Amino acid sequence: MDNYVPSDETTVEPENPFPAPYNGEDVKTMLVSKSSKFSKINGHVREYFTEKPDCNRFVIYKSTNGATEKAISCVEVFKQQFEEPIYQWTRAVCSKRVVLWKCQQEGPRDIRVTVEVPVIFIVISRDPFPGEYSCMSLSMQCSSDKEIAFLPALRSSKKSAGGKSDKKDKKGNRRTNEGNKWTKPTSEQRKKEHKERNELLKEIECSKKQ
Repeated sequence: MDNYVPSDETTVEPENPFPAPYNGEDVKTMLVSKSSKFSKINGHVREYFTEKPDCNRFVIYKSTNGATEKAISCVEVFKQQFEEPIYQWTRAVCSKRVVLWKCQQEGPRDIRVTVEVPVIFIVISRDPFPGEYSCMSLSMQCSSDKEIAFLPALRSSKKSAGGKSDKKDKKGNRRTNEGNKWTKPTSEQRKKEHKERNELLKEIECSKKQ
């Protein structure tokens, strides 16, 4: 490549991969780069949710310039700090960066190089996602989820295969009666989760000071 120099570069951004209503042009989208500050981005999201709570029900986080891990971490921090359950849907796609290399000598052809850069889209919603979308992705979760999303289904399949199911769970495991993982938790569960989040944040702050 000694005789080649970059002549032109174009970037093809991916389209929003979510179905309606999460793919509209007016959907609130937060761009997360490697230099983004969690407090600034999450502060805007919190303000957006509280400004018009009846209308502003979901936001999209989108990574830029390969900052996929930063976008994921940003969402996790917001979920820990927000008082209500947050429903999350994640999709990963790629943007394309096309670079044209011109040859400075006669004879050889120009070279066009295409580089794919991962881009992550994350919807965080204050409401459960519609049931018809639940089969479109395994990357849906809720901030109040305590177990694997498909665990209840596995238990029911074991029951039908063996005829009987164990009434007693193993020591240390909680029994779950949640038929639908998108069901909103009770007020007592919310208070308990909020307390756990606050304790976790205090531990994080203390570890940073040390």
